[in-house]
Amino acid sequence: MKSIFAVAALVASAMAQGVVISAPPPLATLTAGETTVVEVVRPDSLTGSQEVSVAIGIQSCVGRAPAGTCDGVDTSGYIGTSPLYVGPYTPEIVPGGHSAALVQNFTVTVPDYLQPGAAVIAVAHFSLILGVEILFEVVNQTVIIGN
Repeated sequence: MKSIFAVAALVASAMAQGVVISAPPPLATLTAGETTVVEVVRPDSLTGSQEVSVAIGIQSCVGRAPAGTCDGVDTSGYIGTSPLYVGPYTPEIVPGGHSAALVQNFTVTVPDYLQPGAAVIAVAHFSLILGVEILFEVVNQTVIIGN
């Protein structure tokens, strides 16, 4: 019975360390060839963690999903066809920003070869919980590539 509680506690602590993409917002229009900010936010937690890295990528959904959507495009195990950033994740608390959250902004360039239409931005996040438990997740956000 104790092992069930231990597993539940580890799952809960891992979920508390997960990230979200707060910018660009869902269905934001981005322009191919221009820069945009990808804001990666992690809730602050009492559970000790050590951030390791993130990888940010983008993939066009044109021809892979119904028009205007990314429905059915699976990014659960990869970040797409175009990596935009790979490197350290060192979020900080931003004064006047998200309450009890750690934030890092990444300025990336949207590839100029992306077709107009829906695309998915994915962030792969890797950290250590309590210094020993691995947390790896991929989160995504659908955006629109404008003309």
